[in-house]
Amino acid sequence: MVAPQKRLAVTIVELLVVLGVTGVLISLVLPAVQSVRASASRAACQNNLKQIALALHAYHDQQGGLPPQTGPGSPNTSLRWLGFLLPYVEQEALWTATVQAFRIDPIAFHNPPHIGYATVVKLYTCPADGRLLVPLTDQFGVTAAYGSYVGIFGARSPDGVLGPEPGIRFAAVTDGMSQTVMLGERPPPDSLQAGRWYTGSGEYRWGTDRGPDGAMFVITAAWASDPQCIGPFYVFSYGRTDNPCDRYHLWSLHPGGANFAFTDGSARFLGYPASTILPALATRDGGEVVEIP
Repeated sequence: MVAPQKRLAVTIVELLVVLGVTGVLISLVLPAVQSVRASASRAACQNNLKQIALALHAYHDQQGGLPPQTGPGSPNTSLRWLGFLLPYVEQEALWTATVQAFRIDPIAFHNPPHIGYATVVKLYTCPADGRLLVPLTDQFGVTAAYGSYVGIFGARSPDGVLGPEPGIRFAAVTDGMSQTVMLGERPPPDSLQAGRWYTGSGEYRWGTDRGPDGAMFVITAAWASDPQCIGPFYVFSYGRTDNPCDRYHLWSLHPGGANFAFTDGSARFLGYPASTILPALATRDGGEVVEIP
């Protein structure tokens, strides 16, 4: 008589043990994966800033100063400085279309002809912010492309490298190009009240409308004129996309700080404790002596 074969199986207890061990392994691995992704995103964002800074150097070498520039062949000065960089970031076709658009429509910025208004330039977006990979439509039905980076206007006064004053030359950066920040991160708020890279009204209007967009101040104490917001204004600190008031200061979606590009073309990550020295780094000729962490 043939003995019956034993059936292979696991008990409920064994199954629960396996599931428990698997859960522990996942809980250990997941934070590591998330950390790797965050580090890669931060590095890619830093590289974006470095590429934009190098493009600004190329612009400076050819044009004799930083944007915006005016004169023959130059679009309306309402174009953001990021728009003037288009030929230097491999966007020559978009630059040609932009020049033509300002000849046709120098004031209203209709699209068309202003196709750049809603054209995403990936280099201008932080990889940590997936919202910006497509044009976004605000509460007024205006569809535009948004970016993650702003120029440094200065500390309380226009004494920085990028701002409304056209044609700043590197020779004017007497604090040292490696000691002066030129660009920083600021994610657009979910309300889309700031962050258009192309152009738009209200770039330097600090009230309840829009902005800042192209450039912003960096200071150590709260200061602004928006009655709907309570500081910190213009102080490098943590922020949230669901808080429209955080559009008034530099911050990022990276844990612990944000990336910055310096005037010498380098880029580095600064933690939020650097808020105490950032105003000194924001001036081009303040004479401050700063030790960068």
